[in-house]
Amino acid sequence: MTQNRDTAIAELLARFPLSRVSEAFHDDMLGVLPPVHVRGMPGFLVSEAVAEDVHAQFVEHRGRFYGAYVALRRPETWITHAGTVAFDLGHPDPPVLDWYPDAADGQ
Repeated sequence: MTQNRDTAIAELLARFPLSRVSEAFHDDMLGVLPPVHVRGMPGFLVSEAVAEDVHAQFVEHRGRFYGAYVALRRPETWITHAGTVAFDLGHPDPPVLDWYPDAADGQ
């Protein structure tokens, strides 16, 4: 059962991997529900879970905005400042999302 649960969570996380998002998207999520701030986690979580402990996390770093689905109880999935730097190095001109990529009007 744990393997199936882990697979399901991995598939859900893959639906919104670390991505650049627009400032408007970031700000919309900051204001849609009370944000959740977790000690040691940059940015904030949307308080309503996508499923179980999977939430959307949004981070501003160096004037850019990022988002992803993360598993709250798995810190290795969280967006970090180091992760945003690595993302930018590997994606010099990424698309900037205006909404969730798994939504019909995602990009």
